[in-house]
Amino acid sequence: GKGAKQSLASAGRSSESVRRVMDKNKGAIDAIFHRALRKSPDLEGKFVFEMTIEPSGAVSQVVLISSELADAKLAKKILARVRLINFGAAQSSRTVVNYSFDFLPY
Repeated sequence: GKGAKQSLASAGRSSESVRRVMDKNKGAIDAIFHRALRKSPDLEGKFVFEMTIEPSGAVSQVVLISSELADAKLAKKILARVRLINFGAAQSSRTVVNYSFDFLPY
């Protein structure tokens, strides 16, 4: 029936499409992490944040949920970089996603 179609149209982005874009941007975020590693070689851990993706593809909000990285400046830089990501316009409602990075000092 009609109902199913409507709920689909107003659905958020698929986690698959979000992951694809995040994977493309992971290099830039890793670069920020590796720069910080030079000063603090013992940085590592899980970094969890929530981002709000608008239908236009812009990230309107990024909120840190938890960070095991003992470096507030680094956390700010990572969040600022995530804000620059554009997910591309989509026929979807505003999507709020929890995402995490595991930073390891290879």
